[in-house]
Amino acid sequence: MSEITKIWNATLYLRLSREDGDKEESNSITGQRELLRDYLKAHPELREYAVRVDDGWSGSSFERPDFKRMMEDVKAGKTNCIIVKDLSRFGRNYLDAGEYIEKVFPFLGVRFIAINDNYDSLGDKKASDDLIIPFKNLINEAYCRDISVKIRSQLEIKRKSGQFIGAFAVFGYTKDPAQKNRLIVDDFAADIIRDIFKWKLEGVSPQDIANALNKLGVLSPLEYKKSIGVNLATPFQTGAKSVWSAVNVLRVLKNPVYTGVLTQGKSTTPSYKVHKRIAKQENEWAIIENSHEAIISRNDFDTVQKALALDTRRGPEESAVSLFSGMVFCGECGASMVRKTVPAGGKKYVYYICSAHKQDKSCSPHRIRDTELENIVLTAMQRYIHEVIDLDALLSMTDTAPLRTAEAQKVQRQLDMKRAELERLNKLLMSLYENLADNIITREEYARLKQNYSVRAEEAERQMNALQDSLTHIREKGGAEKSWMDEFKRHENLTSLDRSAVISLIDKIMIHKDKCVDIVYRWQDEFAWQLDILSRAEKEAV
Repeated sequence: MSEITKIWNATLYLRLSREDGDKEESNSITGQRELLRDYLKAHPELREYAVRVDDGWSGSSFERPDFKRMMEDVKAGKTNCIIVKDLSRFGRNYLDAGEYIEKVFPFLGVRFIAINDNYDSLGDKKASDDLIIPFKNLINEAYCRDISVKIRSQLEIKRKSGQFIGAFAVFGYTKDPAQKNRLIVDDFAADIIRDIFKWKLEGVSPQDIANALNKLGVLSPLEYKKSIGVNLATPFQTGAKSVWSAVNVLRVLKNPVYTGVLTQGKSTTPSYKVHKRIAKQENEWAIIENSHEAIISRNDFDTVQKALALDTRRGPEESAVSLFSGMVFCGECGASMVRKTVPAGGKKYVYYICSAHKQDKSCSPHRIRDTELENIVLTAMQRYIHEVIDLDALLSMTDTAPLRTAEAQKVQRQLDMKRAELERLNKLLMSLYENLADNIITREEYARLKQNYSVRAEEAERQMNALQDSLTHIREKGGAEKSWMDEFKRHENLTSLDRSAVISLIDKIMIHKDKCVDIVYRWQDEFAWQLDILSRAEKEAV
């Protein structure tokens, strides 16, 4: 009587990872499939049940979609044989690979075959297998670890050199066809970005901006990328077709990439074995200024961030926030001034009143009409704008170089003193451990002094950086940055107020009980500094 040959339902498992660096045809998915099927032809007892492919998945983890499907088939009894090209295709995690091969598969009655490693769990087990198989798994893991370190290092080098390493360019940009690690402006999408920022500067809410874009039929970032052939999926999409939302708009408004700043490396994985991403500290991010062409000016971006932080409540029938929303405060107690509509004689009048008085009468009941405040602010802004323009013109005609040199020397002296202070604090920190070891101070004193010196050292370092920035401005640009003056020049012919002008030039407005209005302008410190430079230059010239 002839022996009945057992038929095995074999699953062919194929894996390819970009991290493996497998580029040759023999290591490609196609090559693996052909090799495994040739093996089946030579072994009639093996019958192909399924082919499972994890293309582009790392071998350091077994959290792969088709590997999981294969294991579900095993547990359901649909397949009882797994064939791979070699052990590295199965996995590069030494412990997990060994766990499957030596424990899980034997327990489930699964035959495991690694062709190029000449391993078949059904055959006569060689004494050397107990050593060779774990050793090969260990080598595979070491290779995976080495590749991971090299890739991380290379990506970090690219980040620090300002090269874009993302899979997809952010909306508004596209990858340079001649240099894929460089962002270039996508003119069509960039116009949409400019509109979004313009509307926000005019006081339009993110939701109303989204509604306007959808009404105009403007494709959302996801749909636009699909329309130009980019194959992109996102977990944020909830409907069949992605549309603009307030979240989309806010994501655009808060992204500094539109000012030419490239920020990368905000998250990482703990190791090549753990693929869950964790956030990194901001001081560990790779932030490169002027990495690519800006779509939005830095001043406009900063103004929008200010607008987003303000109180932007609006009436139910209003499409934009009020002219001074979030910017008017009581000059007596510092509380915000709130708008109140008062009906009288069949008409409605709007007043700004102190919220502290309205709430608990803790402040005086002073108020001011909105139209009166608008007239005061418009007149004051027109006057201040021309003062800035006049100052800029005078500075251009006056030789302030000697004073700027003196200013640079003064800042350098401050920087040298701060550097000496930092060195002294670092020496004290270094000596603390010696004092602890010599029992000069207790462990509690050591902890307290270390904390104290560390905080002071960090503060000194921050002050040094600020002084260094100031010194760089003076030496390279002739003093304080004057681009802020351009913001005022843009409104030289201001004849009426709008939200954009107000929020661009004013920090806050203070209302006193005698209706006296104090306006705090943006860049007031820079204005005072430049005015001082001019005043001293004129005295030197006398």
